[in-house]
Amino acid sequence: MASIRYSEVIKSSGKRSLQNLGKRIKKLHQNYDAQIRKAKSKAKLRQIYLKHRKDHQKLLQQHLKEEGTTIKRLGKVLEKG
Repeated sequence: MASIRYSEVIKSSGKRSLQNLGKRIKKLHQNYDAQIRKAKSKAKLRQIYLKHRKDHQKLLQQHLKEEGTTIKRLGKVLEKG
């Protein structure tokens, strides 16, 4: 019976967040590629890269936060079961 609860918790958050992460990264890279094509100087390229890196780090932090939430939910299921 506990395994059913585990799968519900994982399905409700894990799969959805992973799909959203993939879509967000794809969009991030599309914007990054477009900006690089428009860049006219080395300084602008560096600026674009630094912003891209910051955006990647932000997405990773959000993803890890979502995974932490999933772990907390699973912990609550274990305590009840």
